[in-house]
Amino acid sequence: MKSTIPHIIYVVAVILCVTACTSQCFNNQSSIGLAGFYSSGTHSKISVNNIQIYGVGAPNDSLLLSSSSAVSQVYLPLPVIGSECAFVFHYTQEELSSTELNDTLSLKYEAVPYFAGTDCGAMYVYEIKDFSYTTHIVDSVAIPGMKINNIDRETIQIYLRTASQ
Repeated sequence: MKSTIPHIIYVVAVILCVTACTSQCFNNQSSIGLAGFYSSGTHSKISVNNIQIYGVGAPNDSLLLSSSSAVSQVYLPLPVIGSECAFVFHYTQEELSSTELNDTLSLKYEAVPYFAGTDCGAMYVYEIKDFSYTTHIVDSVAIPGMKINNIDRETIQIYLRTASQ
């Protein structure tokens, strides 16, 4: 009897440790790129109004954002099937509404399956292999870490040319 008590305590301790370790999941179980807008002149965060963003070649309605009010971030979902995608930024402000001024962000990536645990489930992590963009209104794009996972933070930074006041 004396030898079974340490075994019981050990088993209970292991069970408590495993349940405590696996119950901590991020709230977001989907890996979706979050893009933030910045001024290329000041590198400070900005809000953009009069913009539409849509996916190139996406099925059905690919419009991700159509806003006349100010937005400082937008989610850009990457398809699991395939290894590249593109997003178009169409500026709807009267002076900029020409399709010739549209900007496109193209991403090449690998969707890597990731099992987070029994409580959290499985998801994809997108490893960005390469990216390119046009430079009509967009000045530059940065993807720090070159990875998109389920942590709710900006993974894409879009620097726009802004007019001085």
